[in-house]
Parts: sequence; structure tokens; C-alpha cells
Amino acid sequence: MTQKEKYALEWNNSAQFFYDHNSYKHLSDQIRKYKTVLEIGCGTGQSTLALLEAGHAVIAVDQNPYCIVKAKQLIEEFGYTITEDITKISPRTVCFIECDVTDMSFEQNILPNISPDIVICWNIGSYWDKAKLNDAVPKMIEYGLTPEQISANTESSYGELVFWRTCAIAKAKNCAVHLVDRGMQKITRFNDPYYVLLKKEFSFKKIKYVNTKATTLSKGGRQLISNGKVNTQNEMPIIFISILMA
Repeated sequence: MTQKEKYALEWNNSAQFFYDHNSYKHLSDQIRKYKTVLEIGCGTGQSTLALLEAGHAVIAVDQNPYCIVKAKQLIEEFGYTITEDITKISPRTVCFIECDVTDMSFEQNILPNISPDIVICWNIGSYWDKAKLNDAVPKMIEYGLTPEQISANTESSYGELVFWRTCAIAKAKNCAVHLVDRGMQKITRFNDPYYVLLKKEFSFKKIKYVNTKATTLSKGGRQLISNGKVNTQNEMPIIFISILMA
């Protein structure tokens, strides 16, 4: 089994757990007024499903082909429309795109053809094989991270890069951005060490913090790493840290 396949299987379990516990519904409720959503990292489709159920039109992007396959199967199972034509997005319709948003091909070939009301990135993650590392590490270094930082926590480093790229896409499209991460403590304007810097860099006018208590599936899903250690609990409490900027 490849790392791409393993990630898709594990994340499918974790994402289904979030969906079953209404975590994605709570997140979609926070962006209800935005009609067309560009979803960066749709995973196996449970978050996409929640967006469709809330009435959004969705352009769902993921770099993992095994995740895209599972996502399409899920959306078809629930009877929603999948279109291959990105220009024909409408409410409760989704267009899936297999692409890496950190590649120039996304900016050159896809971004000019879409007009989202909001760009979202919820719970970003990735598989890690030699090819992915060879591609991602130079990008993370160019972004400004050190080899030591990347080596200490590759997943978080990559997440930082993708969050930055998500903000850049939203700025280019002059629309809102919604970032969601999993954490162990609340983030507010009084202790925000990072998101407020993104607000300043990309000249967003407003920032809203929402912290929601939730539970994650660790053992049996995509295992959560805390302070460099893999958590082996079946379930554990977390906080969804939600940042909405416009």
C-alpha cells in the first residue's frame, strides 16, 4: 500500500468521525452567507458533503487521487451533482479538481477560471513519501521555514505553507478566507501568535476567532501528533480553531 492510499484510508475514518459528530456542520454554519466555496484540501469528501448540505456551490481541490475517488463516491452516494465543468458550478453542485495548490499549475490553469466568495482550508494534512518530501521541502524553505523546523514537525510546517497559500489565493480573488486547525488550546486575539500576521500580510480588514470543543479519532484514523508524539487513544478531546478573515 502506498502512502497516498494509506492516508486516504486513515483520513476517511477521521473525517467520517467528524461528520458523524456534526463538526463539519458547525464549521459550514460559520460561512453560511458565502455561496461559492473554493475548498483547499477536500480529503475524502465529508467536509464537501457538509458544504453541499448547507446549500453551497463547491470547487473542491485535493492533490491525493485516492482521496478524490473516495470523495466522489461519497457525494454520488448522497445524490448530489458532480460537474466536470468548473464554469457550471451552482448551489449544491461540486467540481472536483486533482491539483496541488502550492504548484504554479494551479495559479496558471485553474485560478483564473474561478470566482469564489470564500476560500477555505479545514484540517489540512498530507501523505509523506519520498516524492512528496522532495517536492514540498524546497517550497517550505522558500516560504521561510528552516530545515530544522521542517524536520521537527513536517506536517505542521506543510500546514503553515498551505494556510499561507490559501490566504494568497483569497487575496488574489478579493474574497474571504476561512482557516480551521485542530489544537489543544483556544486561540483568541489576545494570544494569537500567527493568524494575525496573515491578516496583516494580506491586508484583510477583519478577523473572527471561533473555538469549538470537539473530539477526534486518533487510533483507527489519521493519528494525531502532539508535541512530537503519536497519540494512541481511540478518541481524544480537541478544539477546532476557526479563523475567518475578510
